[in-house]
Amino acid sequence: MFWKKGKTDGTTIFFCSDLHGSTVCFKKFINSAGYYASKGKPVDILLMGGDMTGKLIVPVIKEGDHYRSYLFGKEHVLSAGDELREFLKKTEILGSYAHIFEPDEYEEFKQSDEKQHGLFLKLMLQRLEQWMDIAEQRLKANGIPCYISPGNDDVEEVNSILEACPAIMCPDNRVVQLTADHEMLSLGNANLTPFGCPRDIPEQELADRLERMAAQVGNMGACVFNTHCPPYGSNIDDAPLLDEDLRPQIGVSGVERVAVGCKAVREAIEKYQPLLGLHGHIHESKGTAEIGRTLCMNPGSEYSEGILHGALVTIGKDRVLSHMLVSG
Repeated sequence: MFWKKGKTDGTTIFFCSDLHGSTVCFKKFINSAGYYASKGKPVDILLMGGDMTGKLIVPVIKEGDHYRSYLFGKEHVLSAGDELREFLKKTEILGSYAHIFEPDEYEEFKQSDEKQHGLFLKLMLQRLEQWMDIAEQRLKANGIPCYISPGNDDVEEVNSILEACPAIMCPDNRVVQLTADHEMLSLGNANLTPFGCPRDIPEQELADRLERMAAQVGNMGACVFNTHCPPYGSNIDDAPLLDEDLRPQIGVSGVERVAVGCKAVREAIEKYQPLLGLHGHIHESKGTAEIGRTLCMNPGSEYSEGILHGALVTIGKDRVLSHMLVSG
């Protein structure tokens, strides 16, 4: 069942995006329905809009009776026991993948791109499987529908893990019936970025996918667009302007910013005027925007601080009844 029978005051969605491997943020997401229910704001649907996986491995090298690691340019010498456990916990909050190496194993790892890629993929998928176990345990009791989409930073292998979890639904690149009155179109891919992410594709291909899915929507005026990339030029897609070495450019008033969103998403929203657009991708661009009748929201992300940013939005049959950006 995708909606509550007899509910007349709209459907409330809790949406977040860009958790990037932070287990503490994922747990907050899974627990959010219970939290808001305790505050008198029941949530009907949980939705995560992509970029679940982390960005780097943090090597921890065993040296006799202690361990050595580097994090954010600082050396850490750790004793076995509490110090090591706290460090590993910290890296998981940050969304990184700590891995303990023997010294000779680490030397081999440093010299091999194949070993680095293989271990990164293994650790990434292991954590995602752990997340799905958490989701299954905690969502079983309340029966709240939970949708999780990949984003442009997520490798293709994540889809099979999402699809294997009975507690969640993966709506990637398709249209699903969200409630009795609402459909949801989901697109986790993004336009080409300087970082060459796994699901970056050209604008024309994005436009083709959006058109294919739009043709399947029965009532566009009640449709939710769950597109990882925000619409271009919407002010919720502003990111630091980078030079050719991917360093932020500094102007007279600080870091220069530029629109980097998706033109295909913008054009599709302008053309079809869906009820709601839920987006992520640009962590620094928390906010809302209106494109015609369509309310677009980007809750932003501070996953590395263990802070979960989200959007609480209540939709009626053909209009947005209320919305707010939240964090915790």
